[in-house]
Amino acid sequence: MEVKRARYMMALLMEKLGADGMVSLFAKEIAEHESNEKDWSLRANGRFSSSVAEAHVAVGTGAEFVSWFWAGYGGPNSPAMLRAHPEHLGALPLSDGRVGILEVPGHTKSPALLKLRHLDDWSGIPIELAPDMPHRMMGRVETPDGVTIGYLLHQFRDTLPGFDARLEIFWPSTAPEELVHGHSDHLMVEWYNWFELYALSRTQASDLMPLALSVNT
Repeated sequence: MEVKRARYMMALLMEKLGADGMVSLFAKEIAEHESNEKDWSLRANGRFSSSVAEAHVAVGTGAEFVSWFWAGYGGPNSPAMLRAHPEHLGALPLSDGRVGILEVPGHTKSPALLKLRHLDDWSGIPIELAPDMPHRMMGRVETPDGVTIGYLLHQFRDTLPGFDARLEIFWPSTAPEELVHGHSDHLMVEWYNWFELYALSRTQASDLMPLALSVNT
């Protein structure tokens, strides 16, 4: 009951403030993170450390799940999708085609606005793809002025039935342990809930919020 009510209150707060309101509320914390990530990136000199989680889903396929996920995040069920983790504070389109993800990353103390650019082409990126995991979500995390900070790489392998998932975020190698290690926990929480939502729905319902508030409670 506590988890369900907490999700409801976060959904209500986000409905009242909106993503832009949340960004304004946490402007100081966002600016601090942007300064930190530039410093990490400069000192890392192109080296990365990753937060990773792995999972197996007993139903569906990797391709079907990827389609389900993007349909949810990009449509009217976006508020429900955000409830997969208590530290999701908003998602908003940015003017240059990137997406801003407002959340508390890892086990850090303050929100950050992670600026993600969707990628269809992984060429030239110094991170190896898993050839046996052909269904992918790929992106580059950038500073406000477009400097690469890290990468998002989620890969899926069909097992018939179901599929395996490897979920990974790459940070500058000099980022603190509370961010890198802690974000593995973040990935486990949010993706466990998304996978459970997918298994229960398989297609995006007209209103996913009732299920999102109660899943895994």
